[in-house]
Amino acid sequence: MAMIRHLAFRCADKEKSHRFYQDVIGFEFVGYRGPDKTVDLTDGTSNITLIQQPPELLEGREQFEEGREFIHVGLIVDDLGPIWERLHEWGAEFTRENIKARNPIDPTVQPPRSFKVCDPDGNTIDITNKHDEWNGVTV
Repeated sequence: MAMIRHLAFRCADKEKSHRFYQDVIGFEFVGYRGPDKTVDLTDGTSNITLIQQPPELLEGREQFEEGREFIHVGLIVDDLGPIWERLHEWGAEFTRENIKARNPIDPTVQPPRSFKVCDPDGNTIDITNKHDEWNGVTV
């Protein structure tokens, strides 16, 4: 069986995304690598790499209903409260309440189960406190 152990995000501002994924989302910084100082982070199981891109390559990406991504990621957390607060302090854009029902969200009211939010580059992140949110996932 294959297992996902690496994700890479192309970023308009690699250091801004580094701060977002480390300080707000909570991934651990592993280090810089290569001549372009690519950022490596981890959740303890998978590697997350942030790659600087020339801004013109990211400009003009089509805006979808919930962000600018062609794929998005989902995170399971034990408690929505702390990450909800950190995302608010960051000024993140919340796009939906309940990642399955995709209801409109009131960003002043923390949803009980899950929500969608955008990272600095407009990529959507699903965040849930339900360990059985996605079929086939074990935590």
